[in-house]
Amino acid sequence: MIDTDYDLLRNEVKSELINQEGKYNPSDRDTNVRIVEDIRKAIDAIADGVIPSATHIAEVAIATNENLQIRDFIMGVQQEKDINYVGEYISLLGNVIVKHKAIPLAAVFCGYLYQTEDIEQAKAMLQDILTLDPEYPLAKLLSRVFQAEWPADEFSKMSQLLHSKVVDTIYAIDTEEVTNDN
Repeated sequence: MIDTDYDLLRNEVKSELINQEGKYNPSDRDTNVRIVEDIRKAIDAIADGVIPSATHIAEVAIATNENLQIRDFIMGVQQEKDINYVGEYISLLGNVIVKHKAIPLAAVFCGYLYQTEDIEQAKAMLQDILTLDPEYPLAKLLSRVFQAEWPADEFSKMSQLLHSKVVDTIYAIDTEEVTNDN
């Protein structure tokens, strides 16, 4: 884990969350593409020992709460990046974002833990998430996966299939723009 002052970063992120609240448009393709590219760069930076900025962390927190495509992108980004650095990235974000804003990332981290076969920690974290929000859809899905004792590699395969579709959707050109240009 990267050495950082979590209290300082937590306060900076909290301030950024307040500053960015209401500014994110989940339908803005260019913003979503930029966020996805920034996530990839941040994971690479984590591999180099560099902490993402509070601005980045707050933006990802807001986007994962308001846009399932961004949340699902993070859930499958280990298809592109080293799963250990992805886990470190998600863990860092989850540790500095206020709990009610961290639920999507915490659920994604549960999936990460499950895929790395840290089943007991994944189950404990899932219980914490369900305590905060018993109706959160991804947490309910993970609960069913855990109860069925679905093999971790099958969960990874599902994540891989979903990831390619999510990336295609995020990068898709708006068909109305193409139609209007012709």
